[in-house]
Amino acid sequence: VAAKPMTKGAFRIEDGRIDSAEWLPGLVIARTPPRRYRETRVCVGPGGRKRLPSAPGIMGTTARAMDRDWTADEFLRTDQHAFGDAWRYELVDGEIVAHAAPSPDHAAILAGLTAALGNRLRGNKNGCRPEAGSGAAPRQQQRPTARIPDATVRCGDLPRVVFDVVSPSELRAWRARNQRRRHLQDVEGVQEIVEIYQDEASLHLYRREDGGQWSFDAVDGLDAVLSLKSIGLDIPLSEIYEFVTMT
Repeated sequence: VAAKPMTKGAFRIEDGRIDSAEWLPGLVIARTPPRRYRETRVCVGPGGRKRLPSAPGIMGTTARAMDRDWTADEFLRTDQHAFGDAWRYELVDGEIVAHAAPSPDHAAILAGLTAALGNRLRGNKNGCRPEAGSGAAPRQQQRPTARIPDATVRCGDLPRVVFDVVSPSELRAWRARNQRRRHLQDVEGVQEIVEIYQDEASLHLYRREDGGQWSFDAVDGLDAVLSLKSIGLDIPLSEIYEFVTMT
């Protein structure tokens, strides 16, 4: 069954699965009465929400999982396969959001970042380590929101630095990006948030200063250096973008 795109890009449904274009930030898996064993999907894009045709016959794990209220703590303790077969899930204001797999450039930037972090954090005396795809929930664990950054530096039990690669479609959806940043700022232990731009050698660094206020710094160009004061690391942007060709 073919479905028309809301704005730019395109998507289609085949055998109950969605083949999405890169602009598609997420798929909201809406609550469905478990007796129907149907999965209702809502496409979230720059033009708003569009309900997609239900996929009949999709069996009960996803439907049953959605037919309840979730806390952030419960969501983070649940295997994401209980929600379906999407690449990644998040809990956002009570809705479980499924994300499509990243583009090749997005994945290559993440590979360069994690390699740079791994080389510098090996044997770290403060117990800091790099992680990919681990959860980050606000201080109020009962709040129905849990974000999954692209990468995290965790020191002890708490995340210290979180990273997201920002695609062109996410750059246009600035309200959703601002909401995501506010959620991450409310995560206990987070001192720095790094938003890495996919289509240019540029990133935005948000840092928690003394007193709790957040500062902002733009870092541009392959010759520039990202300074992460909270963990005492400097990373040249040329390493982060090592595996992509910047035009």
